[in-house]
Amino acid sequence: MKLITPFTILNQKFHEMDLIRDAMKSRRLATERLHDDLRKMYKNLEHPPIVNGYV
Repeated sequence: MKLITPFTILNQKFHEMDLIRDAMKSRRLATERLHDDLRKMYKNLEHPPIVNGYV
């Protein structure tokens, strides 16, 4: 039987927070890569296309 102490509960919570932090970081990196790709695609255009009201 596994012993449950305040330390094991805190350790589990910290582990969950680390997983969430890593997921947010990887999502942010993916978004930055997407923005960089879009900048490269539309860099040479004089007038970039308007998408959903944004230039």
